[in-house]
Amino acid sequence: MNDPSSLPAIETLLPHRAPMLLLDRLCAVGASRARCETRVGARHALLLDGEGNLPGWVGIELMAQTIAAWAGMQGRLRGEPVRIGMLLGTRKYRCQPTSFAAGAQLTIEASCLLQDGGMASFECRILQDGRECATARLSTYQPAPGELSDLLAKDVS
Repeated sequence: MNDPSSLPAIETLLPHRAPMLLLDRLCAVGASRARCETRVGARHALLLDGEGNLPGWVGIELMAQTIAAWAGMQGRLRGEPVRIGMLLGTRKYRCQPTSFAAGAQLTIEASCLLQDGGMASFECRILQDGRECATARLSTYQPAPGELSDLLAKDVS
């Protein structure tokens, strides 16, 4: 894992843009893991409930974006541009409490368990103010360069 001051801005690692870029920063990254942070607030405005809390189901997207930040950094180290990835599935998502409190500092961790070509499986967790509050296993797919445009060009009618 790295010194956070030496890491690139999160916007340079993900294809997401406001209002759906939900992470504030990449804090650490290694060959098989990443850690990101976000504080529940204005960045999440479209998703907040009436009390300013972030619904628990958004945790899956926070985990997916942390995986995307890891993939973006791996690509950057290889001199590649940011690529789109896909969330294929989520297993055993547990979130307690059912929402992330307004103003809470969230730390999202993703650890790559298995990678085969563009397919990968990650063990993820979210800590709210230092305490684990959500866990899941996510399966992802990152198409090879050109493969996404081939998929989008196919007539699916």
